[in-house]
Amino acid sequence: MPTTTRPNPSELSLSYLKSLTNIEDIQECLRILDLEENQVDLNLDEILDKRPQLENELDKLKVLRPQLGTLHSQAADLLNIINGTSNVAERISAQVRQLDLEQSRVQQTIKQVEDVQELKQCIMGVHQAIYIKDYESAASYINRASILDPKILNGEFAEIAVPSSEYPDIPTKTLSDAKGNLFEIFSKEFDLAVKVKDENNISRFFRLFPLLGKETEGLDKYSKFVCSIISGKNQENLAEIAVGTNFYGYALLKLYENIATIISQHQLVVETHYGQGKMIRVIERLQEECDKQSRIILDIFCDERQVSDIKIYNSTPKKPLGPQRPGQPRDIDNMPDPRELDIILNELAMISARTHLYYQFIEANVDVSLIGKDIDNYDPTEIIRISGLSKQLKSLMGDFLVMEEYFFRKAIEKAMKIDKYEEGNITSSCVGDVFYILRECLTRIISTSDIECLTTMVNLINHSLEVDYITMFQKRLLTAFATTEPKDSKIGYMILLNNLDVSAEYMRQLISELLALSSPINNDNSEKAQKCFSWLNTNTTNKFKQILMSGIEQLFAQIVKPRIRPILQDAYKDIKYVLNEYEYHEQEANDGFAKRVVLGFDSLVQIYQSTFSENNYNQMMMYILESVTSMWEKTFGSLRFDKDLRAVTNYFSTKMQWPFRDRFTRLNQISMLLNLESLSEIHDYWGSTTKSSNTITWRLTVTEAKKVIGLRIDFDPEEVSKLKL
Repeated sequence: MPTTTRPNPSELSLSYLKSLTNIEDIQECLRILDLEENQVDLNLDEILDKRPQLENELDKLKVLRPQLGTLHSQAADLLNIINGTSNVAERISAQVRQLDLEQSRVQQTIKQVEDVQELKQCIMGVHQAIYIKDYESAASYINRASILDPKILNGEFAEIAVPSSEYPDIPTKTLSDAKGNLFEIFSKEFDLAVKVKDENNISRFFRLFPLLGKETEGLDKYSKFVCSIISGKNQENLAEIAVGTNFYGYALLKLYENIATIISQHQLVVETHYGQGKMIRVIERLQEECDKQSRIILDIFCDERQVSDIKIYNSTPKKPLGPQRPGQPRDIDNMPDPRELDIILNELAMISARTHLYYQFIEANVDVSLIGKDIDNYDPTEIIRISGLSKQLKSLMGDFLVMEEYFFRKAIEKAMKIDKYEEGNITSSCVGDVFYILRECLTRIISTSDIECLTTMVNLINHSLEVDYITMFQKRLLTAFATTEPKDSKIGYMILLNNLDVSAEYMRQLISELLALSSPINNDNSEKAQKCFSWLNTNTTNKFKQILMSGIEQLFAQIVKPRIRPILQDAYKDIKYVLNEYEYHEQEANDGFAKRVVLGFDSLVQIYQSTFSENNYNQMMMYILESVTSMWEKTFGSLRFDKDLRAVTNYFSTKMQWPFRDRFTRLNQISMLLNLESLSEIHDYWGSTTKSSNTITWRLTVTEAKKVIGLRIDFDPEEVSKLKL
C-alpha cells in the first residue's frame, strides 16, 4: 500500500477532502478534524469564561462617557480662546518688528548724520590745524576720519553734505589731499630735525606718521636716521689711529654696541606708536647698515693685517713638518712670523666672539618683537643667516682655521727642533712647549663661540698631533739606540717614554679644563663641544698609551728581563732548603738570600726609578714582578721558602706605588703547602671530595698542588698521589 504524507489542519480544504479515495487517509483527516474541533471548543470556553470580566470593564467605560463629553466641550472653548490670543499676539509682534525696523533705521540715520558731522568737523579741523601748524591735531583729525566707515566716506550723503564753499571737493579727495600735504610736511620737518640733530622734533614727527597711515614710510625714515648715526660713529672710530693689537676687534665691538643701544632704547617707542612686531623692520635696516659698516672694518683689517698674504699655507700639502732637505727650495720671505700670526689669530677670535654675541642679541630682540604674532611665518634667525656680515665672517673664519693650523704645526716643528733634556726632569722640553701652544690654540678656538670652527679645528689639531708629534716620537724610539752610548741611549729612550706618558696625562688635564671653559659656546651647542673635546682626549691618549706600552715592553724584553735570572741565580747560591737545625739557625742569622736579592734588584731598577715617570716606573716594576714570580714558581724549596718570599715581597713594596700583592698569590699558596704540619692538613685549606674548603680561592691546579707537596721529603709520595682534592 502506498504511503501518503500526513496533511496539516490548514490544508484540509473541502476540495481536498472530496478528492480522498483511501480509507486510511480519510480516517487520518477525520482524526485531525476532531482534534482541531476539540481545540476550538477549548478556546471558546476560555473566551466565555472571561465574558463577565469584559462586561464589567465595558460598564466602567459607559460611566466615563458623560465626562468625556464635558471635556470635549471645554477643549473646544479653550481652542477658540487660544486662536484669538494667537491672532492678537501676531498683530502685536508684527507691529513690534515694524517699530524695531524703524528704530534701527533711525539709529542708522542718526549714526550716519553723526559720522558725516564728524567727517565734516575733521575736514575743517585738519585744515585749520595745518594753517596754525598744530600738526598733532591735524594728524589726529586725519586718524579720526580714517576710522570712519568707508561707506560713509564714499556715500552720496557725505558728498552732498560735507563740501562747502571753502572746501568744495568731495570728502575722500579733501582728506587725501590733506594727508598728502601733511606727509610732505612731516617728511620735511623730520629730515630737517635729523639734519640739525633736533631730537625733540625727530621724536615728535616720528610719532605722527602712523596717524596718517604711513607706518612703513615712517619706519623707513626712522631707520635711515638711526643708520646714519651708526655710520657716523663708525667713521669716527675708524678715523682714530690704529693702536694696539685688537684695534679692529674693538672697532667692531663699538659698532655692535651702538646698534644694540639703539635697539634697546627705541624698541619700546617704536612698538608703542607703530604696533607689536614693527621693530623688526627697523632691525632689518640696521642689519643692512651693519653689513656695510662691518665690511668696511673687516676689509681694512684684512688689508692692514695682510690676511690674504698669510693664507699661503692653504695650498701646501698636509705632510709632516720637519727639517728642510738639501736642495729643497723654500721662500723664507713668504713664511708668516708665528708671533705676528698669534696676534692676528687673537684678534680674529675676538671678532668672532663679539659677532656671535651680537647675533644672540639680535635674535633675542626679534623674538621679543614676535610675542603675540604668528612666529610660524617668520624665522628669528633669518636676519642673521642671510646677512652679509654672516657670510664675510664665515669666510674669515675659514682663513682663521688655515692660519691656526699653520701656527700650531709650526709651533710643534719648532718645539721638536729645539727639544732638549735637562738632568733632573722626567721629560724633555718639547712636551711642555707643545702643550702650552695646544692650550693656547684650544682656548682661543673656544673663545670664538663658533661651534663649526671648533669642531673643524679639533680635527685639524688631532691630525697635526698624529703627524707632527706622535709620529716624531715613534721615529725617535726606533733610532734611540743607534747613535749614542748605551747608557745615554737608555736614558734617552726612557725620556721618550716619559714624554708619551706625561703627554697623555697633560691631554687629560687639558681637556678637563677646557670642558669647564666651554661656556662661550651657545648652550644649544655646548653638548656638541663637550663630545668633540672628549673625542680628542680619547683618540690622542689612546695613541700615546699604545706607543708607550709597546716601548716599555720592548725595553723590558731586550734590556731588563735578561738580567733578572742572573740576579735570582746569584741570590740562590749557597742557599739550601733541606736543612738541619744548626744550618737553619745559621741561615736565619745571615739571611744571605734577602741581602743578595735586595742588592741585585737595587742595582737593576736604580736607573729606572731615578729616570722614569711614576706611571712608567710602576709599569716596568710590574713587568719585573711578573717575570720574578714566573721564574720563582719553578724554584721550590722547603722551610726557608716562606721567609724568602716575604723578604722579596717587602722589597717590592718599598719600590712600587701600584698594588702588586696579587702577583704573589701563587707563590704564597706554594709556601702554604710547603709548610703543612701534616698531609691531612691540606683538607683544611683545599677541601676534599667529602669535606668543603674555606674561602681560599686557589690559583694552583690539583696537579700543581700535589707536585708542590711531593717536594716535602717527610711526606710519603704514595700518600701524596692518593690525595683526593
